[in-house]
Amino acid sequence: MSRYLKLAAILLIAYSILAGMLIPLGTGVLHVSPTTAKGGEELALTLKAYNAVFEQNNGSFEARIRLNPEQAVCTKKIKVSSSNELTLYFDIPRGKLPVQTNSENGKKSPFPLLEMFDNVNGYTSLESVVFLKEGAPDAQNVQAFCQVVPFNNIEKTSFPFLNILEETIRNLFYHVPMWFAMMVLLLMSAVYSILYLRNPQIGHYDIKSSSLASVGVLFGFVGIATGALWARHTWGAYWSFDVKQNTSAIALLIYLAYFVLRSSFDDMDKRARISAIYNIFAFATLIPLLYVIPRLVDSLHPGMGNNPAFSKLDLDNTMRMVFYPAVIGWILMGFWMAEIATRIEKIKERKLEENF
Repeated sequence: MSRYLKLAAILLIAYSILAGMLIPLGTGVLHVSPTTAKGGEELALTLKAYNAVFEQNNGSFEARIRLNPEQAVCTKKIKVSSSNELTLYFDIPRGKLPVQTNSENGKKSPFPLLEMFDNVNGYTSLESVVFLKEGAPDAQNVQAFCQVVPFNNIEKTSFPFLNILEETIRNLFYHVPMWFAMMVLLLMSAVYSILYLRNPQIGHYDIKSSSLASVGVLFGFVGIATGALWARHTWGAYWSFDVKQNTSAIALLIYLAYFVLRSSFDDMDKRARISAIYNIFAFATLIPLLYVIPRLVDSLHPGMGNNPAFSKLDLDNTMRMVFYPAVIGWILMGFWMAEIATRIEKIKERKLEENF
């Protein structure tokens, strides 16, 4: 591995750690009151926000409750109570409101969607903000809707705010790259095992395969540890026996058995041959354990079961600027660590040969 790739690994990881910790979260709505409203009545929606400075908006504040992609109820008055609290006043139209209840793919719609914007805090939204009850029909059939037009948004470098994740959304840059790096390292370990079985006389393949597997499993355990910390905040427990947690633990146990198997043979050729076969089998189990089985059953983990993974609303361009360098950096770091482990194993073998 060239020194330029090593330098790239260090710089990318350092950048992802610093940027992931220092870039602030965007403004987010923590909770609103009341949670229900009736047609034909005034709605005074009081909300508390995170990382907001409402007192500095200089009259540029806009807000609306979108009922569907084309129609909305715009605010008639805004009262700022403090830097992170304000009250929005709406006149809810009478009659049956055209609230979209299902999205195009048949899933639950985000409407009524509260959207706010000002030149200081930027864009903020909250899905299913209130339950709108049908009021008495409008005798004049006049609906006080406003047309949905794009806000004059501003460029603001911040991570998106999600009520469930809050500040822990930063763990995306440290938890997920571990699994990416693990998969790449274990894939290359299996490739070297195949190369060894094709050319047993080249012992370097076995050492390389073992080194890649050891670093890959290390990354896997770090991934489980960071995932447990994330689960404590979002699911309420470090280990809730979710199917994704269980299958990940089983996959790592299968690889731990690989190292136990290697240590049980004194004959180096026999150890290398049997370990290579087992390593290929171990990698083959990763696909169903990590990607197939969790998708077949309900799971709390994003992207598994009926739980959506990060979407364009939360994995935005700012997060991509940190996430992708983190993935590349940890993959390069993994190969660097595997190279060091390979050198150590070669030194051990050389010393054993000298002793005999």
